[in-house]
Amino acid sequence: MQEIEAKKKLKASEGAHFFYSLIFLSGSGIIEYDYIDQVCNRNLPLFIHLVFYGLVIWGTYILITIIPKYRNPAINFFFNFLDACFAIFILVVWLFGFLIYIYPESDCPDRSPVQYFFLKIFLLVNGIIFGILVLAFCSFSLRRFSKAHQSYEQQENEYNDA
Repeated sequence: MQEIEAKKKLKASEGAHFFYSLIFLSGSGIIEYDYIDQVCNRNLPLFIHLVFYGLVIWGTYILITIIPKYRNPAINFFFNFLDACFAIFILVVWLFGFLIYIYPESDCPDRSPVQYFFLKIFLLVNGIIFGILVLAFCSFSLRRFSKAHQSYEQQENEYNDA
């Protein structure tokens, strides 16, 4: 039995992950190369480093998983675990960036405008993504709860009819 086979087509989420990683990796790579020496009173270079190196690791993961299809459930579970770890990492980096953004008396817009602009774009894009995910989770939970409630009422009506 073969554990690995070629995928016939990509899922939409795989393409979205690929382009998300490519765009932010390119942006943070350009900043790493040209603008990392700009310094302000907040730790924007650490934020850029976290985004860049995190996306380098994530890009490697995407290249490993985008072409082959794994049949082993343990490998699929491990890759799902890595997906969750990356989501938590991005959430933590987003929160760190948000704290940098909302901190009063920051001179980052004046002293390191490129890094600050990247921070704002990162916060905006990931904030929209997290908002969509929260709404999807709420919708899924409400739909699941309403179906469970309906099935309970149907069972109760069947019991009373008998």
